[in-house]
Amino acid sequence: MNSRREPPEFFVPKFFPNPDENFRRHTDFEAAETAHSYSTLPKSSKPTPKPQFRSRRLILKKSLLALVLGFVGAGTAYASSVTLYGIIEEGVLYTKGKHQDATVQLKSAHDLGSRWGIKGVEDLGNGNQVGFTLEAGFSPDNGATANTTYGANAFTRESILWIQNDKLGRLAFGRAATLGSGLGSYDMQTGYAFMNGYGLIGWDNCMNNFLRVNNAVIYRSPTWAGWTLGLMYSNGVKDDTAKWSKNQHYYGAGLKYAQGPWKSSLILEMETKNKEAAPQTKPKYTINYGVEYNTGSWTPMFTYRWVDQDGNVKGHKFGLSAIIPYASGRFKVAAAYQFGSDERITGRSDKITHWQVGAAYEYSLSKRTVIKPFIGYAGSGKGWKEYGYVNDGNIYNAWQAYIGMHHFF
Repeated sequence: MNSRREPPEFFVPKFFPNPDENFRRHTDFEAAETAHSYSTLPKSSKPTPKPQFRSRRLILKKSLLALVLGFVGAGTAYASSVTLYGIIEEGVLYTKGKHQDATVQLKSAHDLGSRWGIKGVEDLGNGNQVGFTLEAGFSPDNGATANTTYGANAFTRESILWIQNDKLGRLAFGRAATLGSGLGSYDMQTGYAFMNGYGLIGWDNCMNNFLRVNNAVIYRSPTWAGWTLGLMYSNGVKDDTAKWSKNQHYYGAGLKYAQGPWKSSLILEMETKNKEAAPQTKPKYTINYGVEYNTGSWTPMFTYRWVDQDGNVKGHKFGLSAIIPYASGRFKVAAAYQFGSDERITGRSDKITHWQVGAAYEYSLSKRTVIKPFIGYAGSGKGWKEYGYVNDGNIYNAWQAYIGMHHFF
């Protein structure tokens, strides 16, 4: 039995008297032509004019070429694209906290985190697509990698593979920002002009929310009459190598409305306790609600957050803000108030109050480049009244002034 794989029937050269035997020995056409001289063919099939043989060989090659090109064309019938993109931001930040020395910093990511990324999508036809996003954060101050929570060290902001159907929605897998983070491709939060940028005026200031998680599975529905549903689960916010019950999990569900001048969202999130931490962190629960309305001349906004975590912050936060277009840019203004308790405080009352106000003007030098001055203040009473500016991601009693620029590429 011959071990060589049989060629497809349409590859068999008709000028060989015994195609099975001859083609099994020579799968390459040039080799077949060399090996078979006309004297080896039976007299009855010996071609008399040599040009006729060459003509048949030429026709055969053209037929095979057309066949191969047909297969290649069938494999690339649908469109695909890959895009390189990014943002770089840099500025000068002045901060003066209570009981603290004033500082002047060259500051990146005061508003937008500097990043570069690659995203791609392939159209599979019939309303189906597959795609990916790989996005890395960096600090132009020193070239260091940024956004390295939970051990990320390459594509620190987002690394996602997704598949999508126009009627059923998108299913994504990987590392991503959470539904209420104000970050990334799957964020659903509305209702605050500064979201979590601009330092002490950011929505997350003094009320920590979830940011990014590893090992995520995300579902985003199609949009029906302005409504979009988002679901997200992390099998382990840092890793999922331990027993399932010992991993720290994230769960999120959000509903967003965006149609006409209205935008609104309601997001519920929770994170299970971290049994590997010492001491163990308790489960954390949050609710985010936001609404905004574009009047045509300006956009007023309202947002609310509730957070509850034993051994940490429990409280409520309300925010009023607005975006006001002016000249070749836009003003942003915001004020927020928070009250509740901080169970990390010992030796005095754990009751807390906190307020923050700020304004910025974002002026467009071009479609890709924006310059932005900012000034803001954050104050605290009761439990936090003695805190100055501290490096735990929160700003308690301080004011800031900033001038910076970002560029999209």
